[in-house]
Amino acid sequence: MKQLGIIAALPAEARCLTGKTDTSNALSSQQQLSEHVSLSISGIGAKQAANAASDLIQHGADALLSWGCAGALGPEVQAGELLLPQIILPEASDALHTDSAWRAHLLRQLSDRLKPVSGALAGSATIISEAAQKQALLQSCGAVAVDMESAAIAMVAQKAQLPFMAIRAIADDAETSIPAYINSAMDIYGNINPVQMTALLLRHPASWPQLIRLGRQFSAATSTLSLVAETLGVDSLLPPGQPD
Repeated sequence: MKQLGIIAALPAEARCLTGKTDTSNALSSQQQLSEHVSLSISGIGAKQAANAASDLIQHGADALLSWGCAGALGPEVQAGELLLPQIILPEASDALHTDSAWRAHLLRQLSDRLKPVSGALAGSATIISEAAQKQALLQSCGAVAVDMESAAIAMVAQKAQLPFMAIRAIADDAETSIPAYINSAMDIYGNINPVQMTALLLRHPASWPQLIRLGRQFSAATSTLSLVAETLGVDSLLPPGQPD
């Protein structure tokens, strides 16, 4: 029987899929969502995502899905929109294609409630935090969005000769910059140290409106991911032709 392995970087992204309010006990471990679907919360970054993908394969997964949020690079996608990419662009290797039949299968199921956008999804080893960085990446590769995990997962899938797909909701638009200081107060699972963050906010009060905008955009993205999960159900995320 076919098994799907899903990788989400953040507990907040995983909650959109599982509906569970507490995923703290599942960090870096696998959760069995159904007989045929497992989920791993990897943490932010390519290395963590690749390790999670490899571990899922070792435990029987023969299809991999990258689930979570991405940042827009151009004006054609806005916060809260759903991206089902056709192409994945790793930083230092050739372009990879998502599974076309799987993508078409998801589009058919989602078309009544959502209008997913197409295009390329770029990979980055670092957080693309400034609007100018997003514009530069758009010009260099032509991708519509960027994240830090999907390319690494796609490369693991390619090496293992397994189908790969990504479902990503846009969490910050192309004009939104992410204050660089946030990284120093956040761990790889997106957890904020409140003492550090309070001190940083007091030091950078002008960035409060920016953070409020980011919060609203991330909320729009997670609402979209929750709608995808509600519309499909866990087993309908499986590639076509697999048990559902």
